[in-house]
Amino acid sequence: MRKLFLVCSLAVFGLGHSLAQSNEAQKDKNLFNHLGIGVSAGTDGIGFDLAAPIGDMFAVRAGMSIWPRIKYKTDINPGTDSKSFILNDNGKIDIEGKVNITDFKLLFDFYPFKKSSFRVTAGAFIGKQAIISVYNKGQFLQSYEWGKAGIQHGNYKIASDSNGNINLDAKVNGFKPYIGLGFGRAIPKKRIGVSVDLGVQFWGKPGLYTNVKDDFGDVSYRKLTEQDNGNKDINDAIDKMSKFIVLPVLSVRLSGRIL
Repeated sequence: MRKLFLVCSLAVFGLGHSLAQSNEAQKDKNLFNHLGIGVSAGTDGIGFDLAAPIGDMFAVRAGMSIWPRIKYKTDINPGTDSKSFILNDNGKIDIEGKVNITDFKLLFDFYPFKKSSFRVTAGAFIGKQAIISVYNKGQFLQSYEWGKAGIQHGNYKIASDSNGNINLDAKVNGFKPYIGLGFGRAIPKKRIGVSVDLGVQFWGKPGLYTNVKDDFGDVSYRKLTEQDNGNKDINDAIDKMSKFIVLPVLSVRLSGRIL
């Protein structure tokens, strides 16, 4: 999906640039005859993009956005007493969580008023489904228990993989449609310009996924539900997270015209 997105984006700009060079009539129509570059920062992360006009009323932007790699460290109780565990000085397991959001984006801007910088934007962000991952910081199981034992939490057991690791992922849709409003031209009329975007990404209903071992000893990677868990805090977290089906986007973009 990422490779296809990049190929399409490069094809758009490559084709546009070729048309602009080879056909003077196309220049008069303002079709791919300019190229702008932009850097942005906002609730969708830090991003950059390339932009080109499609006539006087449209523009296309393609690029990517990256959230800061925020990490959080803590420790948890394994949930059961066993000599199989390798615990820290507090008798717990060290774990780490990190935000891992990198999206490619393809956005189309529509300017309903020729002399105004007001625009309506639609498009999509495309990236990994797992946006937050929680995992063990170091070895916590004796090697003979790898792929067999895990951490008991409520009514379910987070199973270890064949390397003795556990992982819990918060996942959303990999394809996230976007719609919004904005002020400012994708390709500034002067050399430098500033624009603002306000909109929403449609993430879909988030969920928590992990390797779960059932009463028969079978392990499957699946979405957790409140019925799986007897821990009220975890159930509350699952319930609250499931309500964040959209990400509000507010970003400021600094752009420059390079062609």
